[in-house]
Amino acid sequence: MTLTGLPLIGLVAVACVAAGAVTVRRWSRAGIAARVAGVLLLEALVVGTAGLAVNRHEQFYPSWRALRGDTGTVAVAAPVVAGRLDDRPATTFRWRPAGLAQWHLAEPPLISLPADYRSRPDVEFPVVLTFGAAAPHVSAAVTVTIAPTARSVLSDLPASLRRDLRVTATGWDIVGGGPLGDALVAAGVGTRDHSPADLPPALAAPLRLPTS
Repeated sequence: MTLTGLPLIGLVAVACVAAGAVTVRRWSRAGIAARVAGVLLLEALVVGTAGLAVNRHEQFYPSWRALRGDTGTVAVAAPVVAGRLDDRPATTFRWRPAGLAQWHLAEPPLISLPADYRSRPDVEFPVVLTFGAAAPHVSAAVTVTIAPTARSVLSDLPASLRRDLRVTATGWDIVGGGPLGDALVAAGVGTRDHSPADLPPALAAPLRLPTS
């Protein structure tokens, strides 16, 4: 008998009607405990009948196996792929990826790795990306400092960094960067922390009319 089949729904519905009839018929002769038990049983059967009917229509649990939580699927964690620079001995270095020239930066990005980066080969680290000023040291993240120019384009920087180091694809902390930082946030790479460089230029002092 399947969980969504009509026979099961009909059986529970018949049991509901029978329980209601017995409860009503023996109500006057039954004690308080029997009355309470009859009412509770009737309510449970009514809810069960309605639940089976809704489940048949919506297919929340299409089988007894699904009701037990056994859907036949097994969650498999994707393996962490080693970066090309994982064996680099220095923890702070200038990063020179293949597409560096197309980014039009003032200088190669400065990267600082967590102290335990190499001892945790099965971990992808978050990224703190800072434009201009040196990135703050974060012990649990890969920090990257970018020196952009007016011609800089960094749309492929996240993919390049993931090829060279074990970093997350999203969830980056992006500090500053103006339009470049906005573009990375719009691409879903991370969230934005504004720096003083993002503030609008100071306004000129207001003019005052001469007093007579």
